[in-house]
Amino acid sequence: METAAIALLIICYCAAGYLTWQQRSPIYLFAMVSGHLSVLASPLWNVLYGVSYGVSLDSVRAVFTQPIPIAQILVAGWHYPLPAILVLYLYLIRWWFPGRITGVLTYLIFLLYHLLIELLGLRAGLWSYRELALPLGMPSSLFAALMAGLISYATMYVLLSTYRYAWQSMIMAIIPSVLLISLLTHGLLGAPLWIALALNGESWAVGLGTLSALALLLWAIQIVTSGIRRVE
Repeated sequence: METAAIALLIICYCAAGYLTWQQRSPIYLFAMVSGHLSVLASPLWNVLYGVSYGVSLDSVRAVFTQPIPIAQILVAGWHYPLPAILVLYLYLIRWWFPGRITGVLTYLIFLLYHLLIELLGLRAGLWSYRELALPLGMPSSLFAALMAGLISYATMYVLLSTYRYAWQSMIMAIIPSVLLISLLTHGLLGAPLWIALALNGESWAVGLGTLSALALLLWAIQIVTSGIRRVE
């Protein structure tokens, strides 16, 4: 599994390099680098969403003092940016057009993409989730895919909005984008859930937190969709 993920990273970089040469724009490479930087926040999410007995200073310190696996850093290069890069390319060759319907359909495709990755990772034992009593029997992998889909969706909007920028402005806008979007999605929009987990809440509190987080995620998806409609 890890070998396939690294091989995909190499393929993505080769394709990004070719498109950079063909279109005279490094936006694809910048997006890949931005994906790598997003891994910096992953230890924090392991603490917030994997807690079993509340968040403590010792648990946070223990997670952040451990080195991030090199495989995770490499995979991060395509995990979030890949679907956004593909849509940008389709947009530039006029095979994809921004709009409300196309935006929603694009997000659903992103959701399926991330859900597939979640299921493959779980089956291969690359990660696991704490058993949570989420509303309506929602599996934790689906909730994770919903947030990951939003990160890719918002990254797509950033790429569509900045592909005409000068290189210096493009670097400032794109390089930190995936990390910042991840912080916003997991840290702020998902706050009702991880706060309930951190407080070791009852099942009803976790359920309420999940529903609140889902409402915030849907609200954010609607905002990004509205922004995409104005790309033209």
